[in-house]
Amino acid sequence: MSTNPWLRDHRPLSVAHRGHSIAYPENTLEAYRKAIDLGVEMIECDVNITRDGHLVMMHDSTLDRTTTGSGRVSSASWDDIQQLDAGGKFKPEFTGIRVPSTEETLLLYKEAGILSCVEVKGADSDESDRIALGLVDLFVKHNMLDRAFLSSYHHDCLRLAMAKCPELLLAPERLPDDAPPDPSDAVRQAQAFSAPVLQHQYTVLNADVVRVLHENEIAVWAWSTTDEASMVFSIELGADALMGDDVQLMLEVLNRMRPA
Repeated sequence: MSTNPWLRDHRPLSVAHRGHSIAYPENTLEAYRKAIDLGVEMIECDVNITRDGHLVMMHDSTLDRTTTGSGRVSSASWDDIQQLDAGGKFKPEFTGIRVPSTEETLLLYKEAGILSCVEVKGADSDESDRIALGLVDLFVKHNMLDRAFLSSYHHDCLRLAMAKCPELLLAPERLPDDAPPDPSDAVRQAQAFSAPVLQHQYTVLNADVVRVLHENEIAVWAWSTTDEASMVFSIELGADALMGDDVQLMLEVLNRMRPA
């Protein structure tokens, strides 16, 4: 019998990638709330850090793509960030939406009783380290260690976080994310952290990787599974989670292929 509760024998975990981001501005409270309303089980989200040390919900290390600001997130203060529009570039009807803080986001998840996977970003290794350590503090402060995963492409910051908090749940990104399948290396990367989960880009995922990870009691989360073909492919391979932008479609596919 498996000792890893994140292995899913029947129905993969549904994970909203940056919220219900196909229809709402990514990494905003509005996108997260919509994903929750639709019935997703977990939200994946991204964190950067401001000049004055505030953790904020943003994928890019720069402000330009998703907000009315420009330059690095870490060059702006929290007050600066709060003056920016984070919705209008997505669709005009979302003009006025703000960049949320990480703490208010985690409190939203806690109130909703939802799982989360929080990805450490940062423009460099120093920023990533500070973000990771700050997230550990927030997980502990709000008693979320059993419901919030820490993830990152920056594996060194995960080691730093794990050293500070050994009971931390980790879901490292498989590196390089677009390299050909390598079952033994996938296992090695997860086992380096004693991580119960490895995130793996679905386009370079195959049955051998899934099988070997499962044989080693490691769950595999397939991303970014946003269209139906990618979801069906990942489900048929035996992925333990689907991570995608379209929560509504994800749940429709799961309910058809793997009814609860």
